[in-house]
Amino acid sequence: MREFGRLPVVAKYPDGMELIVAPVAELKSRITHEFEEIVGATLDRGTGAASEANTFSCGVTGGSTALIFLGALREAAVSWSRVTLFWGDERAVPPDSPESNYGLTEQMLLTPLGSKAPTAIRMPAEMPDLQQAARDYAARLPPALDLLILGVGDDGHVCSLFPGHPALQEESASVIPIYDSPKPPPQRLTLTMGYVLRSRQVWIVAVGERKRVLLQRAIQKQQAATPLDLVVAQAPRATIFTDQTLSRSGA
Repeated sequence: MREFGRLPVVAKYPDGMELIVAPVAELKSRITHEFEEIVGATLDRGTGAASEANTFSCGVTGGSTALIFLGALREAAVSWSRVTLFWGDERAVPPDSPESNYGLTEQMLLTPLGSKAPTAIRMPAEMPDLQQAARDYAARLPPALDLLILGVGDDGHVCSLFPGHPALQEESASVIPIYDSPKPPPQRLTLTMGYVLRSRQVWIVAVGERKRVLLQRAIQKQQAATPLDLVVAQAPRATIFTDQTLSRSGA
């Protein structure tokens, strides 16, 4: 068993998982640096996943963790004009609602960047017909995201994909409506797990003691009790940013 007892720690594994452990302030700096690296490398190589040449597609989510990574992205020195933002999920509220994931990104990233702000393609979850809204948003998504940045709920949910929910079984669509979310508000739009796992890279940002047990189990890749477990086990490249000391058996 490899113990991570001193911070900061960066551990890379042959299965594509990377673990970055540091205090929150340093995590922010690390996210800024890593974002600059991945955007720069993708644009330099011209290997973005979107059909438009020389662009970088990035998915973001909401929640308390977004306050960390959105602030970190804001400090990144990248060609924002060549970046397009998408959303992993959205509550069925107007974009100016305090509960809107888009609204949080607008406040934390888009407005501060001003004229440099990236193209932002938000989920229209305030539409009365969520089925149509899901189809419309799916039509605007690239075949895969270059990067998807996820927070994690205390129950291990990612996007609006909750443990044991039938939405996890969706195999064909990229975006689906949720009408019975365990967390309010009940109606939402979310990327499906299938589309999440197509992302070229997934970053999971999870801080605080309440996330430690979830992360500890997920990095073992021995069970799939939560959506977090599925992402860590099946994403082609998953990087976990956390302030919690973890250990991985057999590594």
